[in-house]
Amino acid sequence: MPGIIIGMVEWFAYLDFAASLAAECSEFAVSQFRVHPAQRKRDGTLVTATDMAIDHIISQRLTEIFPHHRVLSEEQITAYDAGAEFTWVIDPIDGTTNFARGLPIWGVSIALLHDGLPVVGVVDFPLTQERFSATAGGGAWRSGERIQSYEGEHADDQQLLMKCTRTDKRMQMRTPLKSRVCGSAAYHLCKVADGTALIGVEATPKVWDLAAAWLILIEAGAVITTWQQKPVFPLAAINKEYVTAAMPVIAAANPAILHEFVAGITIKDAT
Repeated sequence: MPGIIIGMVEWFAYLDFAASLAAECSEFAVSQFRVHPAQRKRDGTLVTATDMAIDHIISQRLTEIFPHHRVLSEEQITAYDAGAEFTWVIDPIDGTTNFARGLPIWGVSIALLHDGLPVVGVVDFPLTQERFSATAGGGAWRSGERIQSYEGEHADDQQLLMKCTRTDKRMQMRTPLKSRVCGSAAYHLCKVADGTALIGVEATPKVWDLAAAWLILIEAGAVITTWQQKPVFPLAAINKEYVTAAMPVIAAANPAILHEFVAGITIKDAT
């Protein structure tokens, strides 16, 4: 027990740092909202000057304060080091298309992995005034209030499913849930964590889309798995190139809701 307590205290210190850094970057992003045009990257996704600037701010700060920690970012071509004890996983703006086109659902995502497992997670959505956060063993929070995923065992047609635009191309779903597409993987998953939605489905997320939200989900009582029903973390236990590989996931409010949803789906293409 003393070792667990010491670990939790250490995670809270890292959380304070991550939350402060996310808030700083969110404030900067708000000042740049609707300012910069987007450019298309090699993988077809969009990037703005704000994405790059925030990536630089976070990476530089992490390097200065935690020189022995690794950094894995959407905007940097670096491989995941499975031998590193600590790795920061960052998405400067999750929901870049929304940001670039003037929609308010986008956020700064920062996670800390310890031996490949998320132990700190912060996702700050400044324009919706929601900051989601969690520490391993410390619970999940939204803007200072503790959150809990939906505890009921059955879905109905007055409940929500959050999904990405590619979901219907790759998955056939038989579910009463009403679908919503908000344009941010982290937001979709965090909305499952806080009980707004019962299911979140993402067809092509990368590790930086998932790291912080995964911990927030778990600490809120939700569950998350890949489309092949395999664990998402720890990274070191999975043989993948995380910079390029998509990690299709299903998040659910609880195991009963997940079981009910999975029974009604057919995967067309899980790659």
